Amino acid sequence: MENRIEVLKKRLISFNFDLMLNKTVGACENCDLCEKVNTNIKDDPWFKFFCYQFARNVQTVYEIIYIHPYLKERRCDALAYWVHDRIKGFSDNTSINKTKVDVFSEILKVWHNINSRKINGASNKCNLSAIQKSQNLEEMKRKKIMSSYCENYDNFKKPLKGIYSSECNIYYDYFKDSFIEFREIVDKHKALCLEIKHCSRFCDKDDPDDFLNKSKCKMVEISQDHKEYIKKDECETLKEKAVAAIRSETKEVQTPEFTFSDKRAIILILFSLWGIFLTFLFFYKMTPLRSWISSKLGKKEILRDNFNEQSDDVSLDADYESVSRNMENAGYNITYNSNWNPS
Repeated sequence: MENRIEVLKKRLISFNFDLMLNKTVGACENCDLCEKVNTNIKDDPWFKFFCYQFARNVQTVYEIIYIHPYLKERRCDALAYWVHDRIKGFSDNTSINKTKVDVFSEILKVWHNINSRKINGASNKCNLSAIQKSQNLEEMKRKKIMSSYCENYDNFKKPLKGIYSSECNIYYDYFKDSFIEFREIVDKHKALCLEIKHCSRFCDKDDPDDFLNKSKCKMVEISQDHKEYIKKDECETLKEKAVAAIRSETKEVQTPEFTFSDKRAIILILFSLWGIFLTFLFFYKMTPLRSWISSKLGKKEILRDNFNEQSDDVSLDADYESVSRNMENAGYNITYNSNWNPS
């Protein structure tokens, strides 16, 4: 921000004048007149500082008018707006002790006393009767904005249409903001614009040299703090590359998340199991695995049959041996019948 102010004040006289109005006060030729105001406010720090600034500013304005008489109306109107704007700020400040004293009347009294002193002749002094009548702050503000734009316009020609420099973006940015403000005011208050002598050629055509579109300094702001800029043509080139890159990219397709709580999971599991079963069946029929399993099962069946036959033979042999053993061990119980007659 400080660099921006330093750049602008070197070329824009109106901008530099506005900065001067708010500078602190050092030596002041007419500051003693601030002691000749209403006693209720003359010793208040806020009023004393304001009055000293005002007395210094009047002296500076009259010195400017003495050297450049054509600036009389512009500088007197700017000073009058500065006074009303500062007083409005004091009235809105709750920390300042409000009194029944009319601050503007007291400042106007100091202004009259300054004019009463012999300073460069009457032709170099502001017309206080006209300033006294004009107390509409909003109208004064609109007039100040238009006057500054018209005065600064010609000073933009060299930095905006000359050789490109590192300060170019600062001038272009300030001009663009001033242009937008001026155009908005003129659209609604053209009659007020025509009242300003040095603005007559801008009231119908706000940018006669078309600085806004034809400037070599046309920049694109890439940060909101007025610190980063890029040239317009460079911005367009980067924009075209970005658009081409975006078009070549495959758009990412959003797929719904799949979880086992989904009903489709059950169907998927069943199909998976069925697929596994069919796979094993296919391998069983189409590979030597089937014959190998069949041969293994056949051998087991033969061994089982042989084992059963041998078991039967062993069982029969055991039975025969048991019968023979019983026959040998058993006694013969035969009863002889003596009365038997064979006849």
